Amino acid sequence: MKTHYIKTNWLIPVLGIALVASGVIAAATYLELERKTHSAEVSMAAMACLNRDLQLCSALRTIHEGDVSTAARHLDLLLCEDIIAVNSQLASLNDGERAFIRNAFARFALVRPKSAQLLTDTTQELRSDQIEAETILAQAGAGIIPGTGNIAALP
Repeated sequence: MKTHYIKTNWLIPVLGIALVASGVIAAATYLELERKTHSAEVSMAAMACLNRDLQLCSALRTIHEGDVSTAARHLDLLLCEDIIAVNSQLASLNDGERAFIRNAFARFALVRPKSAQLLTDTTQELRSDQIEAETILAQAGAGIIPGTGNIAALP
């Protein structure tokens, strides 16, 4: 009987210590995974920024070499890629962020030359990215929310 009593008295504290230890290990593992994920996200953002900078450097070099029309076309393609990427993320943003982006798109539509104006050779064609970006900007410039057909309030 005394042995059974000792086993019972030790069982609860040992289980408690095991649960606390497993909780601490799980929390430490979770925090380490979060740290690694954050580090990877920062690294990916830095690599994307460096890649974009390399593309901009290439366009600047093309301008300095005197081929302005090729550089303008290259810069327009970069801009179109960015417009499409931002537009694809609109659904996950809040109303204020969506309104800000729609206003920016409307301003882009007013300032940005049409892609067809950048073509210097009759054999060149517009890429699908350019056509899609121009559609997005045209909808924003007309006060239409892309993908919904609703009129947006533009200041």
